[in-house]
Amino acid sequence: MSKKHQHENTAADPVEVDLAGTATPSPIFEPVMVPAEEQPATDPKDQEIAALKDRLLRLQADFDNFRKRTIRDREDTARRAAERLLQDMLPIVDHFELGLDAARQHHVKHSVLEGFEGILKQLQTHLEKAGVTPIETKGVVFDPNCHECVAQIASEEQPESVIIEETRKGYKLGTYLLRASQVIVSAGPAKDSSQ
Repeated sequence: MSKKHQHENTAADPVEVDLAGTATPSPIFEPVMVPAEEQPATDPKDQEIAALKDRLLRLQADFDNFRKRTIRDREDTARRAAERLLQDMLPIVDHFELGLDAARQHHVKHSVLEGFEGILKQLQTHLEKAGVTPIETKGVVFDPNCHECVAQIASEEQPESVIIEETRKGYKLGTYLLRASQVIVSAGPAKDSSQ
């Protein structure tokens, strides 16, 4: 076997032949191996796939936001429609209560009063089922968020800013204010004009 065939030349192992005829690996041509995760995606197909994945993720996020916004808008629309209907019913309940009070004062037959009281109870029950609750006013401190002051009068019994009387009942729908209570508020004890 000749010296020429002792070392086979491969593309992965470049060699340099010296004058004596022996083959030695060349340090200049040693291949540098780059790990796969550090190699930049130079293939246009890989770049296109990465761009499409990014676009898909953005579209999914946009669709999820759209779905949530649609649900929220639908709930708001239903709540506003219910509010309008209930606000239209409140004056009917007010007038019914006033009529019932007038009937009691004029000593209408007991059986007629019982019938009207039953109807009023049904109206109030349906309002409660819809989430409508009356706003407390008797002996409560005036709150501008749910009370509307129609008058302020001096009172020896109640301290200043305490509600003395309710002139129109107020209601809430859950946490939303349907209608503020109209109230008369105490101005505190009358001030002596001689001082």
